[in-house]
Amino acid sequence: MERRNVLKAVLFGGAAVLLGKGIAVAKEYFPIPVNEELFRNINRVKDPAHMTGLEKKHSPVTNAPGKVKAGEPFDVDVVIGEVVHPMGPTHWIEYLQVNIDNEPGGRVDFRSHGYLKPKARFTVLLGEDLKGKKVSLVMQIKCNLHGIWENHFNLEVL
Repeated sequence: MERRNVLKAVLFGGAAVLLGKGIAVAKEYFPIPVNEELFRNINRVKDPAHMTGLEKKHSPVTNAPGKVKAGEPFDVDVVIGEVVHPMGPTHWIEYLQVNIDNEPGGRVDFRSHGYLKPKARFTVLLGEDLKGKKVSLVMQIKCNLHGIWENHFNLEVL
């Protein structure tokens, strides 16, 4: 019985040491603390007139025409944030995705070590079946430290 207790103590002690080293390594390579609340839901701007600093850097901003003709392509420009989101090895935008209503429209993946401005241009072509309807473009981004953020842009199909 004594031997079993010694083995348990050694195994659990070793696991604790390894876990402690893992946390220390994680803090060394990812020194920016993460707010876990931001990963529980999709984040949206609460009050557009009084945006927080976090909202200004993470909410997708869309530039597209308000009215488009069915069957004719048009451009949708999306930039991440009113204040352009910083991109670096410890804090970056993982992807930008555009949905047309509930259907996927396009996606751009960004690299963590790329020092690019997180923005993209999509060329969209809406079919004749949407003529006379209103369509919502839903932009979603994922920040490695601040979770998923979403914004939408409504347009009319002529």
